[in-house]
Amino acid sequence: MSDNKAAAKTTLSAGFIIAMAWFATHCGAGFATGNQEVNYFVKFGWVAIFLPIISMVLLAWGHRNALVIAKDNNAHDYKSYTNALFHPYEKIMGPVMEILFLAFLGTGVCTSIAGAASLLETWGISYGLGLVIVGAILLLLTAFGSSLVIKVLNFKAYFIIASLALVTILGIKAGFPNISHLVGTKASFGPGFGAALWSAIIYAGFQSVTIFALVSLSESIKTTKECNTFFGVGLLVNGLMLLAVVIMLLGYAPEILKETLPVYSVSMGLGLPWLKILYSLVLFIALLGTGISVVFAAVARFEKLDFWERASDAFKDMRLRRGTISLITIVICTCISVVGLTNIVVKGYGTLGYCAIFLLLIPEIVIGGIKIKKTAELRQQQGIEE
Repeated sequence: MSDNKAAAKTTLSAGFIIAMAWFATHCGAGFATGNQEVNYFVKFGWVAIFLPIISMVLLAWGHRNALVIAKDNNAHDYKSYTNALFHPYEKIMGPVMEILFLAFLGTGVCTSIAGAASLLETWGISYGLGLVIVGAILLLLTAFGSSLVIKVLNFKAYFIIASLALVTILGIKAGFPNISHLVGTKASFGPGFGAALWSAIIYAGFQSVTIFALVSLSESIKTTKECNTFFGVGLLVNGLMLLAVVIMLLGYAPEILKETLPVYSVSMGLGLPWLKILYSLVLFIALLGTGISVVFAAVARFEKLDFWERASDAFKDMRLRRGTISLITIVICTCISVVGLTNIVVKGYGTLGYCAIFLLLIPEIVIGGIKIKKTAELRQQQGIEE
């Protein structure tokens, strides 16, 4: 194999793998249940078919810049990354980013736990026992380092893409008459296009905090070309899957706006017994995926603290250290998750989205773009190619 072919293979594998991890993180509680799509897109009516594209272009742009900065500064936890992004003002922005991360941690893990526990209720398992089961699974899968997390997230991504694509194709086919009617009549269920556009930007805003999870998994990315591959693959996969679910749910609007688990409701209405089993499995795996990546972001951040060395010699064992961080995170988020999935998605994600637009997404695109350009020019002068 030539050097060029080897390089191409490395570029594809690193960029592709992290892009799949992004989808696995994105396709969590709110996404797979349809709760996010309903509350941020479908509720505005026919314009919903354009809104996901706007959201994903902004998000992919910000994420790509973030990974370049993380790569350039060897910053593979959210604190190191945000310090690099906001340098020389990290002393001011550092505490702000810590608060933003905690908000991301709370909403991300809580929606995963609450959504999975709600699903287990439909299987005849009590909500309380469901919380315990989900928490135990998250603990098991986040205590063994980034390599296991990446493998789990990529498996989830491939499985979800194939299965959810099947569900959306069947759902779109069944709901196509209503989709055609809504688009043809330009039907709206609420505020106008301005509010709909702002909602799409808010969606990109709160999803931008998923970069906290991705930078903790990004050590395999070594070049800007790999970041560009991540951009292309991630935009395609996340954009198409989000758009497909939105279009499917539009076929059952406005009635679907009242459902807590909209996609589950649609799949049940198709009258295919095997689809109920498949989608239940899809939803459960999707719900766990975001929880795994977000909890591991906390592990990556806090496992390096000197506190562990001072606390006990036992914490020199990284699995014990990671397991302890995971357990504390899961217990706290489980307590919060009792408020329910819809409340977390609407109130928690909405507030997080507003903040992240100005504190993270815009800085990644503007400040990140400027720093990336300067670094690229410096490397070009030094004769370094990427």
